[in-house]
Amino acid sequence: MGAVIFSYSKFIICQCKKSMPKTLISDPKELLPKQQLKFYTPLAMLFVSSFIAVNIVVQKIVPVGAGLLLTAGDFVYPLNYILSMILVEVYGYALSRRVIWSAFICNLVVVLVILFSVILPEADSWGKQEQYVMILGRVPRILGASFSAFLIGEFVGTYILAKIKVLMSGKHLWFRTLSATCIGQMVDSIVFTLIAFVGVISWYEILILSFGAYWCKVIYQLLLTPVIYMLASFLKKREQIDIFDRNINFNPFNLGLK
Repeated sequence: MGAVIFSYSKFIICQCKKSMPKTLISDPKELLPKQQLKFYTPLAMLFVSSFIAVNIVVQKIVPVGAGLLLTAGDFVYPLNYILSMILVEVYGYALSRRVIWSAFICNLVVVLVILFSVILPEADSWGKQEQYVMILGRVPRILGASFSAFLIGEFVGTYILAKIKVLMSGKHLWFRTLSATCIGQMVDSIVFTLIAFVGVISWYEILILSFGAYWCKVIYQLLLTPVIYMLASFLKKREQIDIFDRNINFNPFNLGLK
């Protein structure tokens, strides 16, 4: 029996050796020349992380004066949109589209893990299940509203930015990002409030929530426009690319690079 197991193990090792690539890298430094886009992955990770964080902190309501109310997520979510603008401006629509879907899938996984933790039985000595459910156990309707608004708003904004960049030959970045933000965030705010609150609160309250969230995001975009300029310029020089989406498939469900 031992001889059979040894022979089988030797066979598996031989097969693995045959399937190994011909070019082997023994020193991690040898990978550096092969990495053409050094900042794309860190930016993508930051985008995904901030989106997940937004959907956790969004339940806190914050007064901002003049009768307006915002969620804690409204102060953080514009960072996602700014990163999205930079990804499209530097790396193009196709690579940005992959990041958007990655953020969506990762957030879905986090939500499923949280929901699983909510339904697990609690210890009698713990006594915090009600608070735990209140903070983390978000209702399916709110989750559906958040996910739908994110996907639709992101793809509308990135599409507009990519199209206007071609039309303007890459000039007037401030106008392009502001246009994309104004339209994309308007769609995002309307979709979220309609799905989440129609039939729950009055139309007047829905209008107030949409208005407050929308202008918070637009003002955020205006204030950070110089930062977008600096980051986009830095990344284009370091990555040595500046992609114009002239012959690209803008279908949001196509995950290819064409």
